Amino acid sequence: MTDGLKTQRATGNVRPATIIDVAREAGVSFKTVSRVLNGETNVREETRVKVLEAVKTLNYRTNHNARNLRARHSQIICLFYANPSRNYIGEVQLGALQRCQAYGYSLITEDCSDNHASLLALRAETKLAGAILTPPLSDDDKLISELQDRGIPFVRIAPAEDVEHGQDVAIDDAAAAREMTNYLIKLGHRRIGFIKGADTHAQARRRFAGYCQALAEAGIIKVPDLIQDGDFTFDSGVLAAEKMLGQDRRPTAIFASNDDMAAGVLAVAYRKQINVPRQLSVVGFDDTPLATTISPSLTTIYQPSRELAAEAVSMLLEEASPNGDTPRHKLLDYRLMLRESTAAPKD
Repeated sequence: MTDGLKTQRATGNVRPATIIDVAREAGVSFKTVSRVLNGETNVREETRVKVLEAVKTLNYRTNHNARNLRARHSQIICLFYANPSRNYIGEVQLGALQRCQAYGYSLITEDCSDNHASLLALRAETKLAGAILTPPLSDDDKLISELQDRGIPFVRIAPAEDVEHGQDVAIDDAAAAREMTNYLIKLGHRRIGFIKGADTHAQARRRFAGYCQALAEAGIIKVPDLIQDGDFTFDSGVLAAEKMLGQDRRPTAIFASNDDMAAGVLAVAYRKQINVPRQLSVVGFDDTPLATTISPSLTTIYQPSRELAAEAVSMLLEEASPNGDTPRHKLLDYRLMLRESTAAPKD
């Protein structure tokens, strides 16, 4: 029997078993439980027996009159985000929404930029089938603890560290940033500026680490004035670019940790009449739609943001047992997108 039910019975607050309790007891997904209870035939006999035994053990009762209402409340997934990049979040939301719709689930979103995530969408009356956590909430200990306490399954996108019973999906941000920096080095660049993302994001830290690794491997010494802080917004890209491009010895290339900040660099270069890419190469990260709509089109790293979100939904609903006995980790592919904003430096 699950620990959650034991605790409630010990305190005298007995509640009826839910389909999630049955799934935990049987060690299967709650969609599998639903298939068994609905009499669907595409379930292995061994699995069917385990589910029915769990139903009997927990004395699970299906209230047919309330079935549709309960289904509506239990087929909702919440996407938590606190990322200032609208382009990135837009892609993530679209990927999650499309995959939820494919499974017959609904998606709600919670912007936790100005309020702590634990205070949002976790009211006692809220019934969630699961949650998707995006950076930096992927590493929000309080939010993760509340989800675990409430028995809400979750998948994290690009977390910094593992958590007990956790699942996550990501790309290798450090390897991607290293590869992009090496590309600039092979073009002949040596003074390569870098605009960091918010330190609260594990992705930002990994991207900076990849940049540093590539420089070290090429024997290029980091120049502190060529490394500027940013927060993934266009405005922070502008501020960082103004500092770097105002120097007597300005960089010949700037690597921004996302496309929004790279767009800020392009704006400053245009205002200062610095030709991109003849006088300055600019690269970004994410390959959001912005990368192909600005001019010159942006050389960047394709991060499959839609696919990351879609895969997170699939892991949540299909592939992972809600009790999380076997942590799951998936790594998706990235690739360099070479466009008009990069060239060899002028002699």
